[in-house]
Amino acid sequence: MTASYISLLESGQRSPTLDLVLHLSEVLQMPLEELTGRDRSSAASTEPGGLDLVIARSAARGAAELGDHARAAELLAAAYTTAAERGTTALQLDLGLALQEELRSAGRQPDRLTLLERLADQEWAKTDPHLRVVLFTELATAQRDTGRLTDARKSAYTALGEIGPAKLTGAFEHVRLLGILISVLCELNDLGQVELLLKEMLALAEGHRPPVRGRAHWVSSIAYSQLGMATAARHHLDLARAQLTTPDTPVRDWLRFMRSAGNVLLDDGDPGAALPWLQAAEQVGPMVNAPDETTRIVALRARYELAVGAAAQVVEVYPRLIEGSAPLTGPDLVRANLIQAEALADLGRTEEAQALLRRTAALCDELTAYELAVRVWKRIDTLRS
Repeated sequence: MTASYISLLESGQRSPTLDLVLHLSEVLQMPLEELTGRDRSSAASTEPGGLDLVIARSAARGAAELGDHARAAELLAAAYTTAAERGTTALQLDLGLALQEELRSAGRQPDRLTLLERLADQEWAKTDPHLRVVLFTELATAQRDTGRLTDARKSAYTALGEIGPAKLTGAFEHVRLLGILISVLCELNDLGQVELLLKEMLALAEGHRPPVRGRAHWVSSIAYSQLGMATAARHHLDLARAQLTTPDTPVRDWLRFMRSAGNVLLDDGDPGAALPWLQAAEQVGPMVNAPDETTRIVALRARYELAVGAAAQVVEVYPRLIEGSAPLTGPDLVRANLIQAEALADLGRTEEAQALLRRTAALCDELTAYELAVRVWKRIDTLRS
């Protein structure tokens, strides 16, 4: 902005755009009400539509686009609280869904879960099938990401039961929900229905644009790897890469895909093919303001080092996985502990490995991942012998 343009604003000869007002508010560190000369209480009383909340929503969107998810979450949390106090249902829902996404991006998964549980428990959220699909789909992802896997499976099936009444059969929401359910079942090692669900998801995805098809193949590569079908896993990994290599794919999603590719290739016993994906993720990671993703990249590095026989390197990086601003939790922590235990065993530190595995088995019980707990106890027995 030039000095002459600011002069025109000050003299009232020009009216600033909304984006400009938000920018000035941020730079001057001045509340919108003070900057515009509008009192918050009078705005609330004279504007039943909640213009001030719409402005806050726009400001949060701008912060998110700049990668400042913490600031976006702060703005949305204040606006959401105000909407709840006023009883403006539509704005409360819109702001709540936007807030949960920013909490996810900021790595605040427990806060995100609490918010979604509160939204799903609202009376107005219990009668609309479409809304229930949206809320229970997001709730399933939050429960999965915080390790509440049995609850996540229940929420995913609840959402799936509303697909028909909501007239969303075959829609993007249907495809995404099946992918989430498949990922939860894989985490639980509950694999009986996974192949059938994969076929259904892939068939539905064929009628959608490349980003949707790409994500369906992405989920399939992970699931087939979990099923021990390495050829199918790599096939779908190649298809996912072809569909997702577009400017439309957000950087954070591409980062997550690179991590997944590295893990799938390590599952296949091919660390050489996994290394370029790992290195690319390590280069892109700093571009994304996401501490939780940074920790998961370190976890992939630890897994790679174990695969190439560098057990000492695994032990060296392990503290970064359980400490800091975004330590691993839930299934991610289980996997990291298993990697660390194998590294300790390779270094002859058997008692430490057994102690860590016992703690991991207890964690599996907390996550109701009982089949995985059995596998952990079998590994403990092997080390004992």
